[in-house]
Amino acid sequence: MDFSSHEWQVIAKPNAQSAQRKILENNILNKFNERNIAYRLHIADGVGKGTEIAARLCREGERHIIAAGGDGTINEVVNGIYQSGTNPEEVYLAIIPLGTGNDFCRTLGYPKAEAFSQLLATGEFKRTDVGLVTSLNTDNQEIAKRYFINIAGFSFDAAVINETMNGKPKLFPSAVYLMKLVKVLFTHKATRVTVKSGNEEITDDIFTIAVGNAQFNGNGMRQVPMADPHDGMFDVVSIRKIRPMKVVKNVKKLFSGKHVTLPEVRVTHAKQVDIQASKPILGEVEGEMLAAGNYHISVEPRQLNVLHAN
Repeated sequence: MDFSSHEWQVIAKPNAQSAQRKILENNILNKFNERNIAYRLHIADGVGKGTEIAARLCREGERHIIAAGGDGTINEVVNGIYQSGTNPEEVYLAIIPLGTGNDFCRTLGYPKAEAFSQLLATGEFKRTDVGLVTSLNTDNQEIAKRYFINIAGFSFDAAVINETMNGKPKLFPSAVYLMKLVKVLFTHKATRVTVKSGNEEITDDIFTIAVGNAQFNGNGMRQVPMADPHDGMFDVVSIRKIRPMKVVKNVKKLFSGKHVTLPEVRVTHAKQVDIQASKPILGEVEGEMLAAGNYHISVEPRQLNVLHAN
């Protein structure tokens, strides 16, 4: 796609004084000006603002959007696109990775934000799967729903995100995430859970579940190493009850993806996943907390056009 043939709607999360905002304005948008790429900058200056802006722009007929921020910003923009009622196959989404984790962009092979302009010439838009999580109460009635494009995490994964919600770090985010992980590790208890994925069903004391459309979360952990956001399927990694010290011992394997070889880990592939627990469990997508309860997760195959580097 010739970027200069469209006006791009840039939805940015970073505040005016942040280093990321300076990179956006002084580096990336300057490149847009040099290449005669038309754009409008929209600042998402609060929780949920990215969703509001994306939904409004789509309703106004805009179809070319750039999310400038981290995984949370991408999640808000994706939800705005779907909430607008627009056919997602008409929308083209590019990402400027200005967050602390940028985990979805790892799967797509993105360079650092400063090198984003390289993608203007070499990147390719590909039809990409999008997931939908529906939170359910004990009577299986819908409480809430949220779309996601990366990974939906439940139980321990979500408990760690919940712990980090107050004051996300600007420096050494991976180290801080690991500190929070270790803190929750020694207090979190496995929950009796039934997981249905495709034709398979298990009931066990489950420590954590990751439903992956893409591969990375937690600031670089390759938690679902086989996930492909174009195959119309989720890859589901569930870990049954495991000793805390064994988790600590194998943290490096989480970053390489080799944790899937541990005997406590089970990997399945499915278009739909149902999670029912003996008591409501926490869930999150892209670092955003879900309404706690039971969950139904389904895939919207190859709908949204997303810019890839690989």
